Amino acid sequence: MKWGTRVTAVAATVLAGAGTAAAAGPPVYSKYAVTGTAHIAKPDVDLELGPGQFDMYTLIGPYTFYGTITLPPVHVSRSLPGVGRVSGTVTLGPGHAEGSVFGGFSGSATWPVTLSDLRVNGRPYDVGPDCGTAAPLTTELTSADFAAGTGGRLESTYAIGAFENCGSATPLINAVVPGPGNTLTLDLAAAG
Repeated sequence: MKWGTRVTAVAATVLAGAGTAAAAGPPVYSKYAVTGTAHIAKPDVDLELGPGQFDMYTLIGPYTFYGTITLPPVHVSRSLPGVGRVSGTVTLGPGHAEGSVFGGFSGSATWPVTLSDLRVNGRPYDVGPDCGTAAPLTTELTSADFAAGTGGRLESTYAIGAFENCGSATPLINAVVPGPGNTLTLDLAAAG
């Protein structure tokens, strides 16, 4: 065998081996039931989340994942100083999540946030169908005790950006909601 042919054969063998190691088959699907809480720091409001679902796809080998977290809308009612009783429905997500489950859980999720059925002291505000954060919020989710196929608790601290397209209520919402120091806790449990 000539030198050039030998090098080509070795290179082909190495590349074939690398391709085999990287291609560990199709993603493995897991379904988790999701419950949790979100604390919105500025108005000091707690949201009870769920029950929802996390449809997760894990690539075996690199142990990276992607998926969708779906949560039901949450009704919120809170008295705010100088404003009165404010209520509305918050829809978080669906959230697109991706990251790693190698030695725990480390990932991020991006969530569109919308607000509907806003009322101040019982008076409805027409915020329209597009009232929400100008950009989806991002939560960096971590868990040291997460186990694939079992679940675990995911936690995050995140910021909420400005809202837009909320009609005359936009200044009020932006005065009492956006800001840093919000927290999110999601409990995942294997489901079917």
